[in-house]
Amino acid sequence: GHKRMMEQFAPAISERLEGLRDGARFEVMISSHASLGAVYLMETVRSKLLETHPEEACNNLLGRMRISAWGTTAVTARRTAGDAVNVLTVREAVDFCTVPCTEGTAEDDAASCSALLTRLFGDRFRFRDGGLLAISLSNLNPQNHLGIVLGNMSRMDPAPRPPPVEVGGELRSFPESEPEPWWQGKSITPAVGNLMEALDGERIDIAAALGLELRTIHEHFSWSFHVPMTTPVEGDSAMTRPTTVSEMSQIMHFLGRDVLGPSSLDTRYVSEDVPYGLVLTVLLGQLVGKPAKLHESGIAILSAMYGLDFMNQNDLLLDLGLMDGRYVLEDFQRMAYSGSFSSEKQHETLERPKARETANR
Repeated sequence: GHKRMMEQFAPAISERLEGLRDGARFEVMISSHASLGAVYLMETVRSKLLETHPEEACNNLLGRMRISAWGTTAVTARRTAGDAVNVLTVREAVDFCTVPCTEGTAEDDAASCSALLTRLFGDRFRFRDGGLLAISLSNLNPQNHLGIVLGNMSRMDPAPRPPPVEVGGELRSFPESEPEPWWQGKSITPAVGNLMEALDGERIDIAAALGLELRTIHEHFSWSFHVPMTTPVEGDSAMTRPTTVSEMSQIMHFLGRDVLGPSSLDTRYVSEDVPYGLVLTVLLGQLVGKPAKLHESGIAILSAMYGLDFMNQNDLLLDLGLMDGRYVLEDFQRMAYSGSFSSEKQHETLERPKARETANR
């Protein structure tokens, strides 16, 4: 739905840019950001502006738009009715970056955008150096949901009612199977937790190859769900050890912060997170020589289960031409800061801008 919504927003954004007073800036916030969606939005708005403006005027107008891309949402919640949601937790920290971002303005952009986000949503936003690549890899939901889905698929896919069969000379019918309610956190058993930690290792390795330092899955669980990262060593309470993902999930469950898992195959854990989350991680892994084998295997397994080719269902990357091998790693890195690949700057050498992660403090 991101692509469709961005295409619908583009005409209105273009009009607002044209009507801005001198010195004003138009703010766009993407929560949470997936699959270089900010690039697609920037390019879509550019195309709309080029219908009525020469390229130089178009670039000037685009320069007055700032996109803040979030690595995750500010809250975790479930809709309980058409106009009501149950807020389960408010995250302690949310990573973000801004585009377009240039070396001379990176630090000021980080500080001013952080101040705006804090004013609107509270003091939880942390500027993450690395642009859109860092933010895309900061979103842990796709990898986490992959582990949860693979470990609980039979709960999500209730057995169908079997066809009638003849028993003792009579045709016998059977009842429909009832979906099994299941707690998501409680179902992250040690084996499922091990898989999630291994998936996280692939993500961290890719980020390190890109020169990025990202939050680990343990930090994510602790900051998102308010569970401890360490636990006392059994038999020696003076010593501690890292809390596993499975243990964190059980703590979250018994503290009443758990949610029910999906009860059908029609879930965003697959339809959104696989093509729009996992696919980009696999693509970046290929570009940096760090194959994400578990991510790739998960995509292949779910494609077989669903009878779909999830590797080719990301319409954002496909429409941007980023899946056909035309662009190399340096192109992605420039795009991660410029938010665009149509401007002349996209073909210049752009040093990675530096900004303090503490700029928002």
